[in-house]
Amino acid sequence: MLLQFTVKNYKVFGDEVKLNMIASADDTREDDNIITLPKFGLRVLKSAVMYGANASGKSKLVEAMQFMRQFILTSAETQSSRKINTVPFRLNTATEKAPSFFEIVFILEDEIYRYGFEVTTEKVISEWLFHRPKTKEVAIFFRQEQDFDIHKSFKIKDLIDKNRIKPNTLLLSKADAENDELAKKIIRYLTHHLLVLSRTEVEYQIETALKMKNDENFKIKVGNFIKNADIGIEGFTFSHTESTFNHFFKGLTNINIEGAIEQLSNDIKAPQFIKELMTPQGNIIQNFENFLQSEDINIPNVNAIHKKYDENQEQIGVVSFSLQEDESIGTQKYFALAGPILDALNDGDVLVIDELDAKLHPNLVHKIVEIFNSKTSNPNNAQLIFNTHDTNLLSCGLFRRDQIWFVEKNRYGSAQLYSLASFKTDIVRKEDNFEKNYIAGRYGAIPYLGDFDKLFNL
Repeated sequence: MLLQFTVKNYKVFGDEVKLNMIASADDTREDDNIITLPKFGLRVLKSAVMYGANASGKSKLVEAMQFMRQFILTSAETQSSRKINTVPFRLNTATEKAPSFFEIVFILEDEIYRYGFEVTTEKVISEWLFHRPKTKEVAIFFRQEQDFDIHKSFKIKDLIDKNRIKPNTLLLSKADAENDELAKKIIRYLTHHLLVLSRTEVEYQIETALKMKNDENFKIKVGNFIKNADIGIEGFTFSHTESTFNHFFKGLTNINIEGAIEQLSNDIKAPQFIKELMTPQGNIIQNFENFLQSEDINIPNVNAIHKKYDENQEQIGVVSFSLQEDESIGTQKYFALAGPILDALNDGDVLVIDELDAKLHPNLVHKIVEIFNSKTSNPNNAQLIFNTHDTNLLSCGLFRRDQIWFVEKNRYGSAQLYSLASFKTDIVRKEDNFEKNYIAGRYGAIPYLGDFDKLFNL
């Protein structure tokens, strides 16, 4: 369960910003939208939505989460000469050479953990891990470049004594690679239960299709999820004809092979056929190249089943449509989201989606949010975080004020993040029309447009 994510000096975020999932004192929608944790005296939000103008930084916050997640996952295998792929805020001389800061606070197995690091493109500047089993926070380790202060419970002393932590490698990642149980548990959470949808929709379609093919119960759930969206699809079948999916993978030979590997191989939830490419580690690139050149990648082609009628409008059978070739792009996206959404709800994951509303009808987006906020459909307390331009969500009563966030650049180009709950109550009241006020500019985070008429009078 995510409590807070913080980033500083990364891309558009020159100043520190915090996405806080701990509920405020707002007393509206308490039953549906809040997870109560008596042990810690906390109330946690089930969902959060972010608004802002184009280029304000909404997607960059998602990218920051994905960078942190990806660096944790791949850091242990990084060569000592390889640069860290961080991008500092470049619009200020004070930040362009300074480290980027990332920190996440989460609950795992009834304990609160706080993990973070600061990095430049050259090395890890600092790294820390704290936990709070009850009321007091205790340091598990703290690192300042190559100086380490390790709690005795973290049994990785051999890594430090033998100088096996490279300057551009995270201690947590290396400890995981050495099978330290605590590190493995934390990294599994950050990479398996923090789901940041940052890859292409086709890739998620493939993952959903493969899981459906191997899990009949999951196939039924996806079928119901799609059927209830009133898309006209009655079910799915699979075939192994030369599909668009195969063409997609073979097309990856035209891009940087290491980039493809990072996208497709370094994900615990990636399909098994992707994971197998990583064995042995030393031949991963050659394995991947061979895979892309293979005659039959054996990705199932997904066929959507539609009813067929005669001239009297009586059903006489069904027709199969190729998902990739015959269905709309909105249907393809909804199918791609089905797997991650159902997995998150089943496992109690944190699901982060960039531009959830793109290609989807507003009523579908409304329903997805409603599912996550509901105790009935979300008994495992999964969390949904997304950005959108769909202002209808602000007026439908789905969100508390502390669930609504805005991203806006200041006059110096640095993005700021703030919630509706941060406004004084005499400015923002519970009964206000949030959509109307947002569009009118009362909360900021909208584009201030110039005089377009002058463009046509030249």
